[in-house]
Amino acid sequence: MQDKIRGIVEGCKDVSFTFERKEGISLFFSSDSDDGTAVAAAKRAIKSDPLGKTLLVSVKPA
Repeated sequence: MQDKIRGIVEGCKDVSFTFERKEGISLFFSSDSDDGTAVAAAKRAIKSDPLGKTLLVSVKPA
């Protein structure tokens, strides 16, 4: 499941994300965009996937 979410975020067309690390169930990514834009893009990408529509996710800047 986490690999699928990682693929969705890294495949985002709007913003470039790079996987940094995993801690427990949390996945951490870095981005070349400002926090607000990156958070919105990640949420949009996850929720646009059929799997993502069924998940409760929290996306927040580090």
